[in-house]
Amino acid sequence: MNRPVASLKRQLVLSLFLALVLCIAGWLPRAQMARADAGPLVTTLAGTDLIRDVGLLRDPTGSMTLEEVRGKRFAPSGQLIIAGYTGAAFWVRMTVLPAPDGAGTVLVVRPPTFDHMTLYAPGTDNPGTWDARNLGGRVPVGAEDWASSLRGFRVKPEPEGTIYYLRLETTGSFSAYIAALPKFVAHRQGLMIDFLQITYMSMMLVLMLWSLRMAVLTRERLFWWFAALQAGWLFHNTFYFGYISLAAPTMPQETVFLTYRAAVIGVSVLSIAFHRTFLRRFDPHWASLRLMDALIVTMLIAFVIFWVGDRATALMINAFSIALSPFAFFVTAFSTRKSASPGLRTMRGIYALLSGALLVWVLTLIGLFEIGTFSLYGTMIHGTATGVLMAAILHLHGQNLLAEAQRAQTVLAALQQRRAAEEEQKRTLMRFIDMLTHETKNAMAVINMSVSAPKIGERQRDRIAEAIRDLTTVIDRCNQSVHLDSVEQSITRVACDPALILREACASHPAAERTVLAAPEALTLKSDPVLLRVIVSNLIENALKYSPAGSRVDVALAEAPEGRLEITVENDAGQAGMPDPARVFERYYRSPRALSQIGSGLGLYLVQGLVRILGGGIAYEPQGGRVRFRLWLPC
Repeated sequence: MNRPVASLKRQLVLSLFLALVLCIAGWLPRAQMARADAGPLVTTLAGTDLIRDVGLLRDPTGSMTLEEVRGKRFAPSGQLIIAGYTGAAFWVRMTVLPAPDGAGTVLVVRPPTFDHMTLYAPGTDNPGTWDARNLGGRVPVGAEDWASSLRGFRVKPEPEGTIYYLRLETTGSFSAYIAALPKFVAHRQGLMIDFLQITYMSMMLVLMLWSLRMAVLTRERLFWWFAALQAGWLFHNTFYFGYISLAAPTMPQETVFLTYRAAVIGVSVLSIAFHRTFLRRFDPHWASLRLMDALIVTMLIAFVIFWVGDRATALMINAFSIALSPFAFFVTAFSTRKSASPGLRTMRGIYALLSGALLVWVLTLIGLFEIGTFSLYGTMIHGTATGVLMAAILHLHGQNLLAEAQRAQTVLAALQQRRAAEEEQKRTLMRFIDMLTHETKNAMAVINMSVSAPKIGERQRDRIAEAIRDLTTVIDRCNQSVHLDSVEQSITRVACDPALILREACASHPAAERTVLAAPEALTLKSDPVLLRVIVSNLIENALKYSPAGSRVDVALAEAPEGRLEITVENDAGQAGMPDPARVFERYYRSPRALSQIGSGLGLYLVQGLVRILGGGIAYEPQGGRVRFRLWLPC
């Protein structure tokens, strides 16, 4: 199984597990369920905390005083209160018992995003009066009597229990869980919740960094969108979990809440825009795209209303837009008509899971559905489901992009290699044509000068014959070079007499009297006699051509260690001078002073190539003004 498929299966299993948790949590049996007279969903949760006899009263205008509230009838309630978006304030009446260990009791209210929380406790100095303590609004964290990411109050109830009144008011969706805990338990619960929330935010950070890395690697804008979405969630959650107040305790709480509410709308716009960008690649029906566009425009209008008008109305508009988003995602995903990376079926399966998880969250957000205490962590459930599911689908998409990039690089490298080979062939051909043109012109010039004389004597005839012979040699070497560079060069190894081949090569040259051959008679070599004759003929001809006129050329054949034969060809340096050791075997190389004579620059290149084909080697070994070539061949 390849890695992308295995990774997808692991991520789908995790996604299914999250969806299962949501379903189980949503249908857990309730201990009690009642509806307050104002209509918020209220659940009584069994627990071991110190709250008893919880009652709930809705204040539609948010203007009731404590004296008015004390005379009203409170509906029985639980510690979890969910009312959705509402402009009303809620009063909670509860009896709080003292901690059994006597270390103190803390009244904790979650989540820490209420605009105003006021606790009314019986006056300690004047019986019959009530002391009010505030959280939220203009109350900085440093001024609280319980500094924690969990907002709370220290209370000192009487042994038989004390009645407290708690007024809660928020601009956003109303969901609250109230607990009275011993000080140690409150600390431990705070740490556990912090651990859970920080783990969740760390996951978001990892996904953001991963998407940034993939954006750089693939240059795919989807990963930039996903990184921006994760950054938006991190910013939102820093406020939602109360960590911004701990990190910046001097920041006014009104500024904290204002920024948090604006971030709610901002991250919603980012989320819809990301999914629209992703799904557009699959060519969905135009009407579904217009639906997503309408959601984005509605959220932007809500953002404007938030800053210039009624903030509660703006948040409600945004919430109902979010409530439509699962349907928009589902319809768009299943109206697609073109497959794209990572595949149509994979995309639809993941968006079905995502739409289900998102639907549970938004129904809880607007107060139409509750999933126990999970309601307080709807943001985390939504963020986790979205992050994991979209990371899974983007991971597959990224793998496909990287594979395509790798294939493109391979093709590009092959094309570049082919182009380089073609360029090299072009340069070689141009040099070949230049060399052949130059040498042909030289030969024809010699012939033309000779035949234009009034009388053609023996000297002119010799010059014509030499020019024709040199030109023929150039053509032969060009032909041999073509065969050497082709894959058609064949070798026929037979027993041959190297001394005989050397004598024939020396005798075939017009200046054969200048060669001195030293070769034993009883040596046998198993090699290709045709190629060997070409090798030694080129070396001897090269030595005779570029040595001073009348000088001697020494040719020697001898046995060498390790079952080899050595052939040396040595001559004095002539007008052309000593060859360049670094270029002597290079194709078309000729010493600048050798250009006055006809030549191809291919002789030593051919010799080196043919010697290698026969399994031997050749070396240029200049000694004291003498040009010396030594080659060795296996017997």
